Amino acid sequence: MVATVEHLLAALAGSHIDNCVIELDSLEVPILDGSAEPFIEMIEHAGTTDLEAPRQFLRVLKEVEVAEGNRRMRISPADHFSISCLIDFPHPLVGVQRRSVEISDGQFARQVAAARTFISEAEVQPLRNLGLIRGGGLDNAIVLTSEGGLMNKDGLRFNDEFVRHKIIDIIGDLALFGLPLLARVEAERSGHRIHTALVSRVLNDDSAWEIIDTSV
Repeated sequence: MVATVEHLLAALAGSHIDNCVIELDSLEVPILDGSAEPFIEMIEHAGTTDLEAPRQFLRVLKEVEVAEGNRRMRISPADHFSISCLIDFPHPLVGVQRRSVEISDGQFARQVAAARTFISEAEVQPLRNLGLIRGGGLDNAIVLTSEGGLMNKDGLRFNDEFVRHKIIDIIGDLALFGLPLLARVEAERSGHRIHTALVSRVLNDDSAWEIIDTSV
């Protein structure tokens, strides 16, 4: 088992990389700066190769939805892969944020890749007591204070950095489909559990998807 894979998988999906080998010497992918941007930079530095084989996609054929209270996620047929996301956190710097992005023509790298993960100050010590986020700090996460501010002296990279990062997490989790997607995804107050539940529900319904070869 390998942990914290979503930022790396999102960078690969956002860069349209669907054939690669990743080698790790640990049980966790490095957090780096808490965003997907360092992985994008590594991919660009390494370069890519077009293979002499058709690209395969998983095309969604019908609408599928999962919900848990006020958390909801829906996937529906589309010609391209796009995500619409709403988050709602009870913190003055976050609140309700919405953003949509189509994962094409470099939009992932330009619009969302640099957005960092975030956590509340009150969550830090309990997680460390569990042996988690040992490498976490202000250089790889936004830390929100209980007074309504943030601990990071450099501030935010975007006014809506929080919802942009949530889109990174969604893309990374949906990489569990195993193929690039042709679908529209709508998420409201979702989290990793909702994301993976959607993947399972779609894959367990043979009428909800098909694999196609395409030049999209």
